[in-house]
Amino acid sequence: MKKILVTGGAGYIGSVVVKKLVDAGYSVTVVDDLSRGRKENVDSRAVFHKVNILNFTSFEKNLKNKAFDVLMHFAARKDVGESMERPDLYDENIKGMMNLLEIAPRLKIKQFIFSSSAAVYGEPKVKKINEAHECNPANFYGFTKLMGEDLLKWHADLSGMRYVALRYFNVAGYEGLNYIGPNVRNIFNVIADVLFGNKKQLEIFGNDYDTVDGTGVRDYVHVSDIADAHIKAMNLKGSGVFNLGSEKGYSVLEIMNMFEKVSGKKVKYRFIKKRLGDLTSVVASFDKAKKILNWQPKFGLLEMVESTLKAYNKKR
Repeated sequence: MKKILVTGGAGYIGSVVVKKLVDAGYSVTVVDDLSRGRKENVDSRAVFHKVNILNFTSFEKNLKNKAFDVLMHFAARKDVGESMERPDLYDENIKGMMNLLEIAPRLKIKQFIFSSSAAVYGEPKVKKINEAHECNPANFYGFTKLMGEDLLKWHADLSGMRYVALRYFNVAGYEGLNYIGPNVRNIFNVIADVLFGNKKQLEIFGNDYDTVDGTGVRDYVHVSDIADAHIKAMNLKGSGVFNLGSEKGYSVLEIMNMFEKVSGKKVKYRFIKKRLGDLTSVVASFDKAKKILNWQPKFGLLEMVESTLKAYNKKR
């Protein structure tokens, strides 16, 4: 039975992956500092340690003499806008990766699976981005993820450890745990907050993009599909980088309209100026993941909206 170490396993994506791992019979250990995750999100069948990966001494103390087959790394800051306003906070993403790479040999890690991001690409040169697209991040968050990939590849090449970097596009939707984190700026959560009275209105950053309705277009993939990709990535014999997206782009207004259709309610909104670092349209090609990992998304926009509304209904 494979032993899996998961950083950030009490958070939005990590907690879903942990549940799927234990359901599949893997032995799972979670480390999380609970700054953004919640202990109750962690499946009771997993071993839990409250550890900040930036604290190397604490990390090493809690996992002394342990050995794992796979390390899945989710613990990181991930807000694009915040990364441009407070880049100092996002140094944590790089420092955390460096600590994990230093301790990986001591934990006998054979494979490192990294939660990366489509933000590494920057402004798209094509309609659908594949993994060969140049990486030129337009925001500091994307830079930290690209730096993490570079560090991972160098260490893996030098040590012989296998690695997989999964470049998520935009993750949305819920599965079972219904964890709604603090100060989430994901467009699905913001719209739901407006519908449930937690926010006065939706603020849309810009309405003059060269898109179908002037609002920014993004590729969204269900959190359950993201989790499945991590399970499949463990079967990869070598190393690689893979996009996780749907090959479909939706504008802010298209997503808002779907929420209105499903909920039967109108969303109050207003347009405000664009944010520094925001892009016009970012859509994935997941052809490589389909061919090599045997992965493709099962759920679409409707399921992501429905599961978000269900999670907010349960939260009330």
